[in-house]
Amino acid sequence: MPSDGPAPESGLPGADELRDHLQRTLEATARPRSYDLVVTGTVSRADVETGPLVITDADGATWELVLPDGWSVEADPRALVTVSGDLLDEVSSTQVGPRLRVRSLSRAD
Repeated sequence: MPSDGPAPESGLPGADELRDHLQRTLEATARPRSYDLVVTGTVSRADVETGPLVITDADGATWELVLPDGWSVEADPRALVTVSGDLLDEVSSTQVGPRLRVRSLSRAD
């Protein structure tokens, strides 16, 4: 027999909290298929699969760098660089972070 009183606390979010969470998630992830991004951080090889080139900023965010055809990068380990490129809306099998198609890469001052 159902109770007329309030439901016991289950620790699960209610419909309003779920709706708000979904809205914030959609707003945070809604973006054009690619857009300009400039990142300054350290460059390294990720210790996964094929060892993709990645950049990690001062806050610890990591992006997988997608270099143009014919490019190669020779940098001291943990070199500080600035990368300008387009954030891609595609998933990599390495899953080290969002993919950034590089347009320019230079040593940071």
